[in-house]
Amino acid sequence: MARIAMVVSNRHDPDVRVQKEAATLTRAGHNVTIYAFDREHNASRLPETMDGVRIERIQVREAPIGNLPLTMMGLVEFRAEVRRRLLANPVQVVHCHDQDTCAVGLWWKQEGAEKSGPGSRGYFVFDAHDLYWTWLLMPDPKSLWRKCGAQVLKAQAFGYARAADLVITVTEGSLRHPGLAEVFRGWGIEPEVIWNAPHVPESVPGLPGRFTVGYIGSVREPAMFNWLISAIAAIPAKERPALFVAGGGAAESVVTENLQTASEKLDFPLIVTGRFSLDELPSLMAQTSIQYCLYPQDRGNIARAMPVKLLESIAYGRPVIGNADTLMGEWIERNKWGYQVPQADPEALAKAIRAAQVGLSRGDFSVLREAPLWSDEGQKLVSVYERLLK
Repeated sequence: MARIAMVVSNRHDPDVRVQKEAATLTRAGHNVTIYAFDREHNASRLPETMDGVRIERIQVREAPIGNLPLTMMGLVEFRAEVRRRLLANPVQVVHCHDQDTCAVGLWWKQEGAEKSGPGSRGYFVFDAHDLYWTWLLMPDPKSLWRKCGAQVLKAQAFGYARAADLVITVTEGSLRHPGLAEVFRGWGIEPEVIWNAPHVPESVPGLPGRFTVGYIGSVREPAMFNWLISAIAAIPAKERPALFVAGGGAAESVVTENLQTASEKLDFPLIVTGRFSLDELPSLMAQTSIQYCLYPQDRGNIARAMPVKLLESIAYGRPVIGNADTLMGEWIERNKWGYQVPQADPEALAKAIRAAQVGLSRGDFSVLREAPLWSDEGQKLVSVYERLLK
């Protein structure tokens, strides 16, 4: 069995995918440590153990979310500290979650492992949760300097993928729409596809008494919530749904303020709860009737994505509203999981919300086709590691 270091550029609250992978590999007999970047110094510096996984949250300079220069400098210092800790506690595998940690894995493969002990072999795993370069476009997809920067990051991703001993990603194409795997295949690299699937729920709570649109996940893009507010405004007052939002993120404060203002003006019930842990997911799902998964597509990543909140919602017996003409929309249509609507179309969104309210009352979604589950995807990960280490 191997010693594995996972590196993630958030503070691991926990990061659901990272924790699922680390816990699964630990149960398979590996020794896993997660090095996480506590950019805002909000967590304890003391190591934590969760599901048998050691978690070390690293604090260097503060790098507030949204401050790009400080974030870049903070990442440089974070990666340097991880390298120092790896030399002090050598591993066989450095498993990098997303592109901004890959410099550590590449260094470990090329020179770090050898420095830790002559003749030592170090493996580099690149786990691409999404297309990292598209995040630079999020604040302003039409910005020339952001477009140029995104191209630089894309070229860097290609270099990391070619150098890695193993590339893992989260989606692949289905019929009409490509996934993330097709990007790497276009580069001549065959990735392992491990869907970001949920665990099997221990129990599935019933629907709330009042029809409630839910959003349980990271709050990063105000536009999608503005569409939702406009859609609710287009629904007759007596038919307006309640709204339940759980999650933190870069846009948490502005989205919360906008939703509270809309709730008072349009007179619909609103609950906003902020960050949550994975253990809270069943109780959060119990407060929703349908999950809202409609994202801006300007930065180009969402068309290939399958949001984990979408798969979690299906596992908990809740239909979804997602982006039309995307990979997720194709799954929604094919499996009759709910409704797909175009982005930035409040009228179509309002129509879908009203249809969902009627459909749920009729029992249209009493039995949903199963989504991928972590029991299967986690076993894939274990098998992939077995092949890597052999």
